[in-house]
Amino acid sequence: MLRSPYITLLFVSLFLVCGEKPLKTSQTDLYLGLDKTSYLTGKFNSPGPLAPVILEETGKDHFLRPDVKKALLQMVNDFEDSKPSTYKQHIFLVSSFRNFSHQKGIWESKYTGKKVMRVPIKGKSPEEITNLILEFSSAPGTSRHHWGTDFDINALDNAYFEENGKGKILYDWLKQNANKYGFCQPYSRLSTRNNKGYQEEKWHWSYAPISNQLTKEWVKGFGSGEIQLAGSFLGADVLGDRALDFVRSINPECEKIQNPSL
Repeated sequence: MLRSPYITLLFVSLFLVCGEKPLKTSQTDLYLGLDKTSYLTGKFNSPGPLAPVILEETGKDHFLRPDVKKALLQMVNDFEDSKPSTYKQHIFLVSSFRNFSHQKGIWESKYTGKKVMRVPIKGKSPEEITNLILEFSSAPGTSRHHWGTDFDINALDNAYFEENGKGKILYDWLKQNANKYGFCQPYSRLSTRNNKGYQEEKWHWSYAPISNQLTKEWVKGFGSGEIQLAGSFLGADVLGDRALDFVRSINPECEKIQNPSL
């Protein structure tokens, strides 16, 4: 039986979102009325065309595309209905939309050593520092979080979702069911992605029917020169064309999802 203020809040969110008209993914709607390059690189502020998502009463502000919000709320509700009655973990958002400036702050705090990574950057070359950052963080202008299709849940720690972790039951359910709602884990094990791109992130999920299209458009825009990263953040010139590998190296299971089945 469903219970707690969390569930009440979820039902309210579902009631509100069900009144929204579904968005057709025409070329215009793909960018939600914004300039294509600005949208692909996150150069707009929230909420803009995005919708607020509230999964916790005390949670911080989160924003996603309206179509992504609708699918997420349905998935969260179904998980709550189907999980064991003794299981206390809920799905909640840790991160969602991040614009270019936000991502730049994350990147440059690591590039300058203000934010500690797994090893200190002292004595390391710009290339070595860039490689360290790219284990788990995207360069500004390349992040999937710019699109309002991707979000991080519960804990930025793979161990939380693994054996003996609090999120193991949740993760197993997502692996079995998330694709029915259009979601996938874009950063699966490196071995499933030709050992390219970011390290595995079991907390990061993406709405594939839209993000698949945006990935292709980003790659085309970068190749044509519409998307320019040089000089826009510390280390951009070191990153160079490697940005392509990190944008394209996605879990192949994501590409199989065209439309949600629920």
